Amino acid sequence: MTAPVVSIDLPDALDRRIAVEAFDRNLVVTAGAGTGKTTLLVDRLAHLLLRNPDPLKITEIVALTFTNKAANEMKQRLREQLHNYLEVDLQTEPLDEAQKQRVGEVEALIQLYRLSKDELDARVHEALRNLERADIGTIHSFAATLLRLYPLEAGVDPQFHEDDGKQCERIFDEQWDLWLDQELSLKSSHADDWRKVLKQLALEQIKALATSLCSETVELDRGKPNGQKQPAMLLRSWLQALLSSAADLNERHPEDRVNEKLVRTAREIIQKHLDPGGLAETALADHKAYVSEHVISSTIKGWSEIDVEQAQSILRVAKGLCRIDAGLTELVWQLLLPYVKRFRETFVHQGFVSFDGLLIRARNLVRDHLRVREDLKRRYRTILIDEFQDTDPIQYEILLYLAERPGNPASDWRKVKLTPGKVFVVGDPKQSIYAFRRADIEAYLEVVEKIIKAQDGVECRLTTNFRSAAAIIDVVNGVFSSLIKAQPGVQPDYIGIQPAPQRNSLAVVRSRATALPTVLVRKIVAQEEEVGAEKARRLEGESLAAWLTDEVLDKVSFINAKGEQVRAQPKDVAILFRKLTDIHDYLEPMRRRGIRYVVEGERHFYAAKEIIDAVNLLRAIENPHDRLALVGVLRSPLGGVTDQVIYDLHCQNSLDYRSSEQAGGKNLPAALAELYRTLAQLHDDCRTMPVGDAVSHIFSALPLKLLAACYFHGEQAVANLEKLRQQAELLGREDGAMTFKQAIRRLQDRVLGVKEEGESVLAEENVDAVRIMSIHKSKGLEFPIVVLAGCQTGTENRRNRQAEALFDWSSGLTGLCVGPFTDLAAVYISEKNRLRAEEEQKRVFYVAMTRAREHLVISSGPSKERSSGNFIAMLDEVLEDQIRGAGQSTVVKTGSGKLEIEIVEASLTAPGRAKSKKKTEEEKRNWQPYVDLWRRRRQNYEATLKAPAFVTPTSLKQQEQETTEAAETTQRAAHDRTPAMLVGELAHRFLEHWDFSARTPVYRDQLELFLATWLPPEYRKHAGPIQADMETILERFVKSDIYAELAGARVLGREVPLLMPWQGRIMEGVIDLIYERNGLLYLADYKTDRIEPKELRSGAERYRQQAEIYSQAACQSLKREIAAFKLIFLRLGETVEVDLNSNKELWLF
Repeated sequence: MTAPVVSIDLPDALDRRIAVEAFDRNLVVTAGAGTGKTTLLVDRLAHLLLRNPDPLKITEIVALTFTNKAANEMKQRLREQLHNYLEVDLQTEPLDEAQKQRVGEVEALIQLYRLSKDELDARVHEALRNLERADIGTIHSFAATLLRLYPLEAGVDPQFHEDDGKQCERIFDEQWDLWLDQELSLKSSHADDWRKVLKQLALEQIKALATSLCSETVELDRGKPNGQKQPAMLLRSWLQALLSSAADLNERHPEDRVNEKLVRTAREIIQKHLDPGGLAETALADHKAYVSEHVISSTIKGWSEIDVEQAQSILRVAKGLCRIDAGLTELVWQLLLPYVKRFRETFVHQGFVSFDGLLIRARNLVRDHLRVREDLKRRYRTILIDEFQDTDPIQYEILLYLAERPGNPASDWRKVKLTPGKVFVVGDPKQSIYAFRRADIEAYLEVVEKIIKAQDGVECRLTTNFRSAAAIIDVVNGVFSSLIKAQPGVQPDYIGIQPAPQRNSLAVVRSRATALPTVLVRKIVAQEEEVGAEKARRLEGESLAAWLTDEVLDKVSFINAKGEQVRAQPKDVAILFRKLTDIHDYLEPMRRRGIRYVVEGERHFYAAKEIIDAVNLLRAIENPHDRLALVGVLRSPLGGVTDQVIYDLHCQNSLDYRSSEQAGGKNLPAALAELYRTLAQLHDDCRTMPVGDAVSHIFSALPLKLLAACYFHGEQAVANLEKLRQQAELLGREDGAMTFKQAIRRLQDRVLGVKEEGESVLAEENVDAVRIMSIHKSKGLEFPIVVLAGCQTGTENRRNRQAEALFDWSSGLTGLCVGPFTDLAAVYISEKNRLRAEEEQKRVFYVAMTRAREHLVISSGPSKERSSGNFIAMLDEVLEDQIRGAGQSTVVKTGSGKLEIEIVEASLTAPGRAKSKKKTEEEKRNWQPYVDLWRRRRQNYEATLKAPAFVTPTSLKQQEQETTEAAETTQRAAHDRTPAMLVGELAHRFLEHWDFSARTPVYRDQLELFLATWLPPEYRKHAGPIQADMETILERFVKSDIYAELAGARVLGREVPLLMPWQGRIMEGVIDLIYERNGLLYLADYKTDRIEPKELRSGAERYRQQAEIYSQAACQSLKREIAAFKLIFLRLGETVEVDLNSNKELWLF
């Protein structure tokens, strides 16, 4: 999806123009889904570089975005746009619409900023030369840059390594056991405190809390996190508001039913925490028991849905208050604090900084070191941030301090006075869905509303959607204008989007192209009465796989981005899930039906079958006594043994591969005996090997990769095994003292703990396969057909962590949870996070629905209960339960949009076997198709044998008779050459050594000596005409514009040979000239064709394939963009640039 240049036809054209061209005020761009914000950012960068007055250098700009992929895309698109500006020639007529558009952009810039074309080109060249030095990247890469600029002030090693968690885990494990031994010894000064703590908490819970505290996001210099007997003012106000809410409910519901009793009891518990002396301890204990045993009923007469939700919130807080033990949590904090401080110091001293530490230390650097802050404010004159709604609040602080007015330092981010025009942020609060990565919608709204806009900042709203069909946008607006309502600090107001004008013009064509509704709800109904969550997923998976096969793939037609009508292929379909935990219920039916798919973003590398089998193998080889691991090996594809055989081996005491008697015994199958002998040999071999060598030896001795390749996704399984081997090698390399046994134990722990780790990444982007990913992974992407699967499921708010430290940026509170105990701040933060999570699920639903380009399908498995965060429940809330009540397929409206509800019956009962028809006569087999097939194979084989092993670009275009290329005649004998062809060869050889920088080129004398040396004897009789012809060629060439350009260029290579694989053969050629000018790289090729000036353009077209092949080969080999490929027609002294944009997908290897 690409937005066009700002057009007056767009409804939001004025906002777009302000966002690009306004420099005197800080700007907040609220960009809805699919509104072309990347294009806007690139345009803004270009205008900053070219504006008058006060143009910026590329190194004075900070442009930050959320991911490395997005940052690379921004940099690449900026580079392409700047190159396009350079290529514009205002003196010639544009040849096509693309050139006409580029000319219009350049003319508009020249007029707007009163530039000449030479001034514009000079600034563009300067920006391109320094583009790789520019701070265009992620916030983490920028933070790392700041720390490396000021390592002493930041307290880090100048050559620190960014740690993804592995080193942190290693150092923690090393230090924890040693520290704990000292703390729990008889001589420990904290022995009494530990006795109190260990009576109520397990060591695993304490260790989990220590792990959480070791993260640098937890502030350690804040003093006691909950040291006061009375709650802090913020917490007191919160409790008083809950108390008032409970009193209001009791007043409106004076009855004495279970709901009323629970609200009164919860109210007294809250009052106890506001006034500790108000309620007796015995009564408090009774109250705790009562609220823990009962729940709020949603069916009691007179209680509205809002009343029930309000009562549930009050009761939830009361239950949290019952778990508070301020004394215990404070004691644990004080015991762990010395260890946490020492761990952080050791971690940094060993040269590591975590990803969280990058941000925290960068924030501390600019906040606490005023000289550094002033230096950086002068260094960076403008700051652009993309995806501002998904930004960690710590990043907000960094931004605010760097955007501060010069010479006016503030000690608190809330008091920062911004420099006008220095801040440019792009975001959409409706798409803030990364709370689990500490994105904070409250912080976003506070920074935008109370700081940027409050200091005369301007908000620009992008509402034109270039991605989705108008019918999808109508449904999206109809649903979310009702679903997303503004709530302070929790939810922004909904800002609608609208289709681009050109999307409306295709609506009629699109409706004729396909029978699939634009927006469809597939309500799957089970034929069985009892359906649990797992069965519902299986039913939905079977139904979706059948639907894709029977009704979608190669059957649905749609209009693609090029305006062409095409049929849906697997790569056009994306299936989105809230999470990927249970996707196996959906993958298995697709696998059976042969639907190719790619799972993107799955983090269960250590749960993959091939990894579990491989780790079992390593365990068994390292430890022959590990019978459980050996059983795992025998049951894996490597062993291929049934459970009955394993049981028989157990009864015979044969589950031990070391016994040579058993291995050679008659009771063992031959294959198993061979496997036993191999395992025994590997056990002996690996005992003295380094970790990496041992694992590599095992993998090479056994057919693990071959067996993995037989899986349905064999290439992924093989890649995963290679990643496991690399991880084992890395473990041994990082810790030279680590033994093979220790490395296996580390891998075993990761498997047992199902440690989150992404699978080995394959180059799958161009594979024709259905994309399966989480909604979060799909953000920023688009697909022709999007299926939202599992919409009947909700979210689980339960926390499975044994202990953790909770931090709330807006309030500055830190809370502790350890085992069953907590403190007041943690109760407050947990409830606040729960409310945010509920509202965030609405935004997740919005993001999911806006990924679709042509068709949106919402799939719901059978479910009677509707849990929190249920997408279907959200949709039905807007549609007034029309989905729940639908008994047959129907069409419903929402706003100005409409969606179709389709009722689909599903069952897990296997279909019966079709009755076979009795054959009345023997069917005669037709062998003719096989005969024809093998005839074609034979013909192809013979054609391949006759084809030359080497090809050239010219031979591909059959231009031998028209060209005189020296490089393209290397296989011809001398007697086959004509004098005209020989002139071309000699011209190439002569220019190979020519000095273009000579002020007055004198070539006649050199030409005579050259011909005396290189002219073949059989052509001596033609020496006069040949020399005259070459003098004519050179005379025009040295007077040409291209010759003057070459005189001022840096020549990097002449007659550069080229050799590469090409469609089963070998492509060869020679690049005549590679040179650099103004920081840009050019290729040139000499041509001695006899053509007229008016035939230049058509003549150049004959060499397009050669230009594309040479340019792509040079780009991939030199790792640099090719600015232009120039054909130099020597006889005319003219040059033609070949347009290389027509075949972007030409890749050679």
